[in-house]
This record gives sequence, C-alpha cells and structure tokens, in this order.
Amino acid sequence: MSILPAKSQVVIIGSGIIGAAIAYYLTQKGLRDVAVLEAGEIGAQGATSACLGGLRTQFSTAINIRFSLISREVFRSFKDEFGVDLNFKPYGYLFLAKTEEQWAAVENTSNLMETLDLPVELLTPRAMARRWPFIRVDDLVGGSYTKDDGFYGPIEALQAFVKKARQGGALFLERNPVVGFSISDQKAMGVKTQSGHEIKADIVVNAAGPWAGEVAALAGLALPVAPLKRHLFFTAPFDAIPDAFPVIIDMDSGCYLKREGRGLILGGPTGERSFSQNVDFNAEERTAFESIRRVPVLEQARMVRGWAGHYEVTPDHHAVIGAFPELTNFICATGFSGHGFQHSPATGKIVAELIVDGRAETEDIHPLRPTRFRENDLIHEPMTAFRS
Repeated sequence: MSILPAKSQVVIIGSGIIGAAIAYYLTQKGLRDVAVLEAGEIGAQGATSACLGGLRTQFSTAINIRFSLISREVFRSFKDEFGVDLNFKPYGYLFLAKTEEQWAAVENTSNLMETLDLPVELLTPRAMARRWPFIRVDDLVGGSYTKDDGFYGPIEALQAFVKKARQGGALFLERNPVVGFSISDQKAMGVKTQSGHEIKADIVVNAAGPWAGEVAALAGLALPVAPLKRHLFFTAPFDAIPDAFPVIIDMDSGCYLKREGRGLILGGPTGERSFSQNVDFNAEERTAFESIRRVPVLEQARMVRGWAGHYEVTPDHHAVIGAFPELTNFICATGFSGHGFQHSPATGKIVAELIVDGRAETEDIHPLRPTRFRENDLIHEPMTAFRS
C-alpha cells in the first residue's frame, strides 16, 4: 500500500475514467498536487471496468451532445496527445423506436441534431429492413442512425489518462477506501481513509461512480446517484449476420447488440439497483429472448460467457457536475448514466477549470448542478441504452 500524503490540494475519490481524466487535466493546468484515492485497483471495478467504449452523438439534450462533441475531438487526436491508439471502430448507432412516445423522442433528437449540423438519418421500418434485413421491424415505428458514431478502447484510454496524470505529478493510491470527511465552515477539510489516515484537502472531488451517492452521504449530502446493474453476454463466433453493422439499441427493452471480433455482445440491465456482480440466469434468459425477438437469426448463436457491470444513474439520466452550496469545496463529477466514458474528456476539462480557474469555460454546466434534484429542475434524457 502506498504511503498517503498528509495534505493535497485536490483529493479525487475514484480512479475510473472520470477521476483519471480530471487528474490529467488538472496537471495540464499546472496543478501537480493531486491525490486520487481508489477503493480497489485501477480499472478493476466500477463502471469503467465493464465499459464498452461507445461514443455517440444521439442525445435529446444539447448539453449531452456538446459533451460528446468535446470528447470526440480529444479521442480523435488521442494518439497525438497520449501516444496511444484507441482503435476506433466506426460501427454507427441505430436506435429502434417501438412506441409513438419513443418515436417522438427520436424525432426531437433528430431535430436538435440538425440544428447543431450533425448528421442523423430517420428511417422507416421498410428502409431499415432494406439496409439491415436481419432486424425484425414489423413492430417498429421507426429508427434513427448516426454513421459517424462508434467505439474506442476504454481501458486503453483509462491507462493513458493515469500514466499522463502521474507524469504530471498526480498520485494514484489504490486500495484506500474513503470512510468519512472532516467538515468545518461549509468545507470538507480532510478525507478519512479506511486505514485511519486523514488527508487534508483544499478541494475534494467525488468521482466515485456507482458509489458516489454513498460517498456524498458520508459528507452529509443527499446525492441521488445509484448503481443500475447491467449484464453483457459474449457469443461464440457468429457469421450469420454481417461483420459490419451498427450498434442496435432497442429503446423498448433497453437491450442492445454489437459486433465484437468474430462474436457478438448482447447486453441489457436487469433493473436491479445493487452492487452485485453476479451473473444471474434470469438476466441471461431475458437478454437472449429480447435479442432473438429483435434479430431472429440469433436463435442460432451460443452464449459462451457473461459478466455484470453497473451504470451510475440519476433520476433524469444526466450527469452531476458541481458543488452543493452547503459544502462549497466538495465537487461532484458523477451520475453519467451510461455516458461516463464518452463524456470523460469533457468532464475532465470542465472540472479542472472549476478548480483552477473558479468557473467552467468549456461548457455551461448550470443544468448539471447537484441541487437540481431538490429544486425539481430535472433535464430528462430518454435516449438511453437501458430501461431503469
């Protein structure tokens, strides 16, 4: 176990891709005194560990789209900046709408994207059947397709952020769970670890992912971030559908399908709000049923293994970035509701600006403030890859 410092200007709780990106961008702005506390091991648990690495522009709110665009620019130049190839796969994203309500969300998203000069295709069931004949479309109202979206390597990105942040002076301290805070005059003065050590801090960042609600509670704050368990299943090599096709997201069931090498990944949450990582038979059965219902030829596929991960969800499926007025130096950067990887560069830049410059310059984050929940000022995101 690493020796813990007595004090750090910034203590970040959580070394998933959000915490790592914040640490990196802080060092880029000249702040080297950064400590990142990780309860386990970097990349071994939390949302990032089971992340698929998708980046998409199909969102129903401008702030989510802008976060994707900011982050996409970073990922596109990642090799130049970090020396790491994230192996982008331009699969595209295809959202399927079964109900009129879902179709309205798709149409509204398309209209918003057009105002931002982003390419998106609205497709009838017949048009989808012509392009991807293996998809069952007779029960659909329509779909939306973005060809420029795709997938990057999430673990490679995480490791690159960590490496560069360390080179800039940040400390990453594994196996150091946080158990409490010292609080005085509306500030978190110190972070207490399970080993009994306390790190004095000027700024604390809660980037604890699915555990962020629990971490906030240790500071006396009510933060509605909770884990949503989701399952992923990997098939044996399967050639009955093309090698290249978009990620298929069924808005009605919350299940999705993507190519992964010679096999496929079939995914979807259980609706279970827990930290359990156990793969259960009911989830496998439901995922298989929903996948076959949407792509009937998958009846020939064979699942070979599965694993469980967690989304960190909020009531409106938007992130939480900012501080509560009652604890002004305790900054939340969490609740991404399945969008954490793809929005990590934007978040890293913005939180670094909050800390070093005193305000966010890259994007107006007022809509993402943590007090919006008690103010009943939510900004709902219906374009999600899950049903909670």
